[in-house]
Amino acid sequence: MPAKQLFDRTGVLNSLPKFRMLMNPKSYLMAHPIYQKQDIEHITHYHHQPEGLSDRLALYSIRIVRKTFDVLSRYNPKKMDERAWLNRIIFLETVAGVPGMVGGMSRHLKSLRTLEKDNGWIHHLLQEAENERMHLFIFLTMRNPGVFFRVNVALAQ
Repeated sequence: MPAKQLFDRTGVLNSLPKFRMLMNPKSYLMAHPIYQKQDIEHITHYHHQPEGLSDRLALYSIRIVRKTFDVLSRYNPKKMDERAWLNRIIFLETVAGVPGMVGGMSRHLKSLRTLEKDNGWIHHLLQEAENERMHLFIFLTMRNPGVFFRVNVALAQ
């Protein structure tokens, strides 16, 4: 079933805000949607209530991971300045590169072990890890973290 039909049937498509695309052929920027404020304010927020053990386990594990990230990055929405935001972003980017590298290496080792092709997954996953590393280096040009921060990064990875 096409995604549009699925959205039409569930009513999600009708709750999305309407927008127009801003495309300027003379600009180097990519096309992006322009939303109206009143449309955004009328978006219905959905939350799936956990029903079984696996739903509750998933919900609470994500809450624990988020709370741990908030504590380690010293997140306080009322006192966030440029330095605090950079700490939070740099911490996130150091951890974000790990899954791509681990996935790429595990696919590489599996390919060697089974003597079969991986159909391009290794390259794709390592490219994703490299992308996250480039994000990290961009933010590191703005701030150089100290020893305490680097220890937390090593522990998180």
